[in-house]
Amino acid sequence: MSQINRNLEELLENNVAEFNGAMAMNLDVQTAVMNTFDVQVKLSLKMHLTYQWWKSAEGKQAMEYAGIVMTTEDFRDIWGYKKAFFSEMINLGKIREAQSNKISEYKDSTENRSVRGCLKFVKNGGAESDEESESESASASTTLMTFSAKAEALEADKGASLRLLSDGKIEGVNARSIEALEMLLAKAKEQLNA
Repeated sequence: MSQINRNLEELLENNVAEFNGAMAMNLDVQTAVMNTFDVQVKLSLKMHLTYQWWKSAEGKQAMEYAGIVMTTEDFRDIWGYKKAFFSEMINLGKIREAQSNKISEYKDSTENRSVRGCLKFVKNGGAESDEESESESASASTTLMTFSAKAEALEADKGASLRLLSDGKIEGVNARSIEALEMLLAKAKEQLNA
């Protein structure tokens, strides 16, 4: 955790009334963030195991017997998370179940703990990336343009999206996303020529 020079702390306490108690409050906030991550790790395992049961033959049979019809989106909505964070929690649960030591290594390596940070740590083979290289890569590959289409627009089970990055790369390139973009451009040309 960040430490403040005692002389600086006294100087601030004596000259800025609002600073009094700020460092104790800062410690409370940092501790709460670390505790939040620990709770998220425990919850992610429960979510993962529940999701595995729900997808299993046993789970499907039990749901059918109870007369409950539920899509993956409905199941996700039970937890109250958006799709991306739900997936991250499920992935963290998988790691917690299979490689809990990786989570311990991550906790030992950083004070700024997050679900996404832990997943990146494990993906990088336990190597925490430097803040400088993260900020360099973030500035090197910012999103310049985004295109997305909902599943309804494509009359498909899943939507599509494309992102043009500042480094020239395009993420999300597949047949469905290209088809969706072509469909949009054709409609735009019709409207322009009308």
